[in-house]
Amino acid sequence: MQSLLAEAESNGAMFAANTQFIGAEPTDKGFNLSLDIEGEVMSLQSRYLINSAGLYSTDVAQNIDGVGRASIPELHWCKGHYFSYGGKSPFSRLVYPVPETNITGLGIHATLDMGRQLKFGPDTQYISRSTTPDYSIDSNLKPRFLEAIRRYFPDIDANKLRPSYSGVRPKLQGPNAGFADFRIDGCKAHGIQGLINLFGIESPGLTASLAIAKYVEALLAEEK
Repeated sequence: MQSLLAEAESNGAMFAANTQFIGAEPTDKGFNLSLDIEGEVMSLQSRYLINSAGLYSTDVAQNIDGVGRASIPELHWCKGHYFSYGGKSPFSRLVYPVPETNITGLGIHATLDMGRQLKFGPDTQYISRSTTPDYSIDSNLKPRFLEAIRRYFPDIDANKLRPSYSGVRPKLQGPNAGFADFRIDGCKAHGIQGLINLFGIESPGLTASLAIAKYVEALLAEEK
């Protein structure tokens, strides 16, 4: 990520952390934007506007003048927990359970990080939308994890399994609903030239981020 940021900045990009999007107004030259940067309101102009705000993508879309509510999907927050496994990993590669019908994720699978640390997860737990997501981990989830893991790793040592971290995905797929893929809306979807809205870009979106960027670039090229 640091390498990508350095490359972006060398090409003229500027990264502004801790910035809240207030709103945008389309103009004949692009957009007038209002931003709150650590309490200071700033106005700027842009030719294009790409909304890739993840958990808050629908909130951002609602604050862009001219974007109709009918073109903004319902977004669901889905929390996923990970448990780490102590000691040397018994696996040399990722292990996935057999997928179930209408499953909301890939199931609690075994994954190895860059340091070869074994982790299990994530589960799927839909949560209410709030200003600040809750990233705490309930230790009472351990029995559920053990039950799922034992389906493909029956010899797991329960004493080596401990809470690690959690994340929240922005899903278009609601509880008990069928699979919903990423949604990338250009002008044809909302009628505003130069605006791209990205909805439901959950976990695999990080892996696919460079391909998604090329796709967005192509959409904008079509509008020129």
